[in-house]
Amino acid sequence: MHRTKALTFDPAAAQAWLLRRSGLPGFTVAEALGIDDNLTGRSLEGFLATVDNVLTADPAGLRRRDDITDLHLWRIPDGDTLDQGALITVDLANGIRLTTLHQDLKDFADRDQRGIAAVLSALAHIAAQVCQVVAAYEDANPHYQSEPEASR
Repeated sequence: MHRTKALTFDPAAAQAWLLRRSGLPGFTVAEALGIDDNLTGRSLEGFLATVDNVLTADPAGLRRRDDITDLHLWRIPDGDTLDQGALITVDLANGIRLTTLHQDLKDFADRDQRGIAAVLSALAHIAAQVCQVVAAYEDANPHYQSEPEASR
């Protein structure tokens, strides 16, 4: 059976969106969301919080299938440090919430990536994980219809 991906990611569209001017005078969207080439990266404090801010802002280039009603990044602490990993949850239109296994911080971006490149890497990882968890749900629940019958 051919299925439409639950979430697609176009890094070029997301990058263009991040680089455009924001509603704050003199700031790009990236700057307004806290993305900085020197301060945003996997090995730097607050990286997943910044990724969460971008995800919440509904970035261009990240397109959900119609049955995907919401996505969340639930940051997981390790001791006193909050940004050590996360769970990614996906809400379906039928009221089901799916979740990934724990995603370690290192899964979101390479250690040396900074700024927009690190955020784009994290969004690509989120999209891949969402597709994987939704596909597993569809495989286990063949009665689930992600698209109306008329559009098939």
